[in-house]
Parts: sequence; C-alpha cells; structure tokens
Amino acid sequence: MIEDLAQHLAGGAADVTGIMRAGEDPHVYNVRPRDAEQIARADIILTNGHHLESTLEKVIHNNATGPVVALAEKAVPHPLGSSDDAGGGAPDPHCWMSVTHFRGYLQHALDALIAVDPENADTYRNNAREYDAELQELDTWIQNQITSIPADKRVIVTSHDAFQYLAEAYGLDVRAMVGISTAEAPRPQEIEKIESLIRNRNVKAVFIETSTSSTLNTLVKKSAAATGATIGGTLYSDSLDEPGEPAGSYVGMMRHNVSAIAGALGEPAASGQGATTP
Repeated sequence: MIEDLAQHLAGGAADVTGIMRAGEDPHVYNVRPRDAEQIARADIILTNGHHLESTLEKVIHNNATGPVVALAEKAVPHPLGSSDDAGGGAPDPHCWMSVTHFRGYLQHALDALIAVDPENADTYRNNAREYDAELQELDTWIQNQITSIPADKRVIVTSHDAFQYLAEAYGLDVRAMVGISTAEAPRPQEIEKIESLIRNRNVKAVFIETSTSSTLNTLVKKSAAATGATIGGTLYSDSLDEPGEPAGSYVGMMRHNVSAIAGALGEPAASGQGATTP
C-alpha cells in the first residue's frame, strides 16, 4: 500500500522500491540479504509503523542513512488496540483500511519527500493533489456501498483482526479468528465465540484473506460449514495483489474488498463499480 502511494506521489521524479512483495505477510516477513543494502541506499524510507514491520525494525535502524518516516504513526498517533484480549494492548497497525487515515499517510509522505527533494516540490504537490481527489472519490463510494447493506447485517467475520479501521470508518462490526498479528494461534474458546456470533446474529457470509496462513483460512471455512454461513469471498488485508491486477493498487484493493462485502452481505455492487481500478 505504501509503495503504491509513493509511486503515485513520486511520478517520474523519484525511484520507488518496495521491500515486500505482493502477497507477503508483513507480520511474519523474513528479512532478505538485499533489504539492508536497499535501505542503506535510500534517500528516504517510508514505513507503516505501529510495529507492522517488526521483523525489519532492527535492519532499518542499523542501515538507514536517510530519514525514516512511519506514516501510520504520524497520521494516526492514537491507534486502535487489538480487539483480542491476547493482543496485550498492542496497537492495531492496519490504519490504511480507513481512506481518511490513508489520506493522512499521503500528506505526511508528501511533506517528507519535499523535505529531502525540495527541487521537485511542485511535482510532488501536483501528484498528491490528483491522488487525493481519487481517494476522496473512493471514500464516498465505500460509504455508499456499506450503506446498501441492511444495518443489522453489517457484520463480517475474517481470518485475522485487520479490518477494525474499516469498521470504525464505515459502520461495520468486524470479528476475527485471531488478533492483529497473523503469528497468533487461534484459541478454541475464541472459535466457539465466533461460531456463536455467526448463529446468533444470522451472519450470512464470512471471509478468508490473501496474505494469512492456510491454517487460519481453513478455520474460517470450518466455522462457515459448522454454522451454515457461506464464504463471501477473499479479502486483501496486509498486501495488495500483483501490480497490474485489479487489486494491485490501493484503490483497487479497497474496491475489491468492499465489493465482496457488499455483495455477500447486502445488495450487489452497482453496475460499473466492481473490483476494478479506475
């Protein structure tokens, strides 16, 4: 998500390199030998923060020669906590699931990029203005899609706790098999609570995720089978799809997720507003 934002912001005025590849889980990312070299060469390093890139924190600290800007920590200084008691008060790093917060990422990335490359400030400002307009349009579209779901049906169950900011921003109730980190192990009592919720609130569909383990997704499928719910689709949580794919951009990813949620829980997405990147 941050690489995509940086590419929109930089245009042709700066080279953007992403450390993590499409589909990789940042919670359990295995550091590669080339990472330290790429970090050392960078004029500026943009991260999410709130411990999302925990496996990279030491590498960044030891090798960064340019400023390190944690966009989520700047845009959302008071993050949500884990909805799972096992989270131990850890901050929820998935702030990009709120478009308003992601617009904050954009503003802080713009300020940081201008600080290291003032000669291209006008280019960066113009690019940011265009992208921000696209994000505002996305935000309105999401609000309309969620509103199409009956209020008592706005409940989603997912593999891990990555969608609380989506819930807070757009009026959803989100429950997950495990907390904010995919490295957590699901507890039998939590699975029982989820299945009781599905039955008691007559949840129509549950969702699996792209960058979580097959074990977590299998648990969601088993709970769906046990309760009579369907699999409403696959959501992107901690990664985008490959570049060029419909969900290969931040905007495309959000449209894919919201289209899947609205289609499974409420009215199908309006014609022409499916999971494609504008």
